[in-house]
Amino acid sequence: MPVPPPETVDQMPVLAGGPEDLFRLGPVTTTGDGLAGSMPAGPWLAGADGSTAAGSLGVLVDDVLGYALIGARPEGGWSVSAEITLDLLAPLPTSGAIHCTGTLLHADALGAYAEGRVTDDDGRLVAVTSQRGRFVPLASEPVPASYEPVADADDAIGWLARAFADGEPFVVPDLLANPLGTVHGGMSFCLSELVARRSVAAHLTTASVRVAYTRGIRAGDTLTYVTDVRHAGRSLAVIDVTGVVDGRTATAARVSLHAGPGAA
Repeated sequence: MPVPPPETVDQMPVLAGGPEDLFRLGPVTTTGDGLAGSMPAGPWLAGADGSTAAGSLGVLVDDVLGYALIGARPEGGWSVSAEITLDLLAPLPTSGAIHCTGTLLHADALGAYAEGRVTDDDGRLVAVTSQRGRFVPLASEPVPASYEPVADADDAIGWLARAFADGEPFVVPDLLANPLGTVHGGMSFCLSELVARRSVAAHLTTASVRVAYTRGIRAGDTLTYVTDVRHAGRSLAVIDVTGVVDGRTATAARVSLHAGPGAA
């Protein structure tokens, strides 16, 4: 079917909440053929090795591509994340800004699909991404949840990495929720990558992340991330990360990590 153009931000405001504040996202705006957004890069996005964590792109990517999908939703419906993928092509910037553009490529009665590009201030392509969404009916219009801000907001990635340890249950705070009251898909993406990253040697860096969303995680749920190291070599690692609530799989992620140039 023909792909309808995304609705403008004025027609359907982007409902920013805790996840957007945590990563300091700017507004999502319309472009000639899709949507665009950005966030500043800085030490609050750094992983244990000091570089910008790949997982920190999750909320930005999910907002830009997710709202491209929402623009094709049926009347009275919304789009929820079904699958998000990200392939890293170059090191992420540690200063300046990180930009994402997204374009709706397909929509039908069940859901939609969008692809996007992540660039730095110089226009250098650093990642490509895609998202599948499925449409769900809404009982009422979504609204941002109230939440307690993070006291250590200057270390967003560090706070998340400390809060969600592999195998340790954690009660999900309102801070991580989207306007539907479930955990923001970009937050699940971020947490899955962070958990996988600390399971392997420091010289490996994230090359790709693929997350499937099997059921919603609500604020207040007790969430546990469980890792399965499928392979861990000197130049390549493959980690599966499962988000579990009440003994059932809520997210299933596969993270691939490669050695950088000059690695032994």
